Amino acid sequence: MNRLTALFCFTCATFSATAATSLDDAAERMTAASAKQEIAAGDPRVAQARSQLDKAARLTAETPIAVASACSRYVGHLHDSAQIEATPLELLDALVKFGKAGKAMNDTLLDYVAARKTAPKRSHVEAMAALDRK
Repeated sequence: MNRLTALFCFTCATFSATAATSLDDAAERMTAASAKQEIAAGDPRVAQARSQLDKAARLTAETPIAVASACSRYVGHLHDSAQIEATPLELLDALVKFGKAGKAMNDTLLDYVAARKTAPKRSHVEAMAALDRK
């Protein structure tokens, strides 16, 4: 495992193990883990993540913290089970686009994981296109 992969896995594990305390905190942590670097205060990517987390929370009837934690757990699952480098924001993107009221958040995330594992190049774009065709 190279250093960047190890750092990324550590960041995701730290995010999952250290509970975020607010929507802003969760959005900042997800953005930093996805960017694989520290994020400056006021970074527009954090505002986008906050908006996506809020949408996902309303859609799934979960808290933003639960959504962020689930996305991070599934990043670890993709890495451990198939050596696929995903980011928490990619899983959040899938949850916002394909989650439905009344459908369990984990079911949507599992659908994404399956699509990602079977996509020819295992990319986020290919997995999203496959889910879009369903």
